Amino acid sequence: MSEIKVHKMVLSGSGSYESTAKIADVSKSVVSCVITYTDAVGTTALNTDLILELSADNGSNWSTATLVAMPDSSPGIKVAKVDNLAVTAGTQLKHKITFANQASDTKVTQVNGVDLIY
Repeated sequence: MSEIKVHKMVLSGSGSYESTAKIADVSKSVVSCVITYTDAVGTTALNTDLILELSADNGSNWSTATLVAMPDSSPGIKVAKVDNLAVTAGTQLKHKITFANQASDTKVTQVNGVDLIY
């Protein structure tokens, strides 16, 4: 099962977004994820400027993903993924996106979509 969320947000400096929980039918201890994003200004460094964390226990424990760049889905739309990230087992799946090093004149990252695969 997968869940697609679209987050069109631009932040200055740093900040984060935490999704609401999605309920899985059975307990999950491994989660995968695909994220699409746009470099609105500058170039985003995955795992430094754009950080993804996943949880299966409603955010009580977070596992930090190591995002891997994939081929662009279309001009300007970048794709990154994490496969089979171990998380603390549970049925309430969430993702958290943290933005760092954002500045309107040098770096602006826009997340277009997040697809949790569980």
